[in-house]
Amino acid sequence: MDLQRKICSLFATVPKFRILAFLFPLSLLPGLSYAAQKPGLIRDTGVADAVETAPEAKVPDPILCEKNISIGDFYFKQKNYAAAIRRYLDAIEYQADSARAHDALARAYQKNDQAAKAIAVYRQFIEKNPDSPNIAEFRTKLARLEKSAK
Repeated sequence: MDLQRKICSLFATVPKFRILAFLFPLSLLPGLSYAAQKPGLIRDTGVADAVETAPEAKVPDPILCEKNISIGDFYFKQKNYAAAIRRYLDAIEYQADSARAHDALARAYQKNDQAAKAIAVYRQFIEKNPDSPNIAEFRTKLARLEKSAK
């Protein structure tokens, strides 16, 4: 305890250490001291044990789909097409039949000079959702993309 008082008085006399004079006694309390903590293992078990974890399947959620589309739209306006594509793909994982997400994804691929992927997105949506009200629009966009890609 004498040592603690001496150190505190030393910190109190030196102006730039006055703030430490307040913090130092707190570090001596049980539970707050760094020295009292047991060091943890520093090891990445996924890599060290060569265990691969499968990505979790996303539960369908239209609200999260819309949020990802909105964030993707923000990135699209900033001309960060790679980030927009990632967000639109996440949106599709949350709602696989979202025409808005598929259309946005195809536009982002098109702006990112990946016309083949944009064509694949339109085809995939048309095949999986033949009863969607947006099919005519998607077929028109697909035909226009295929014509410009040749």
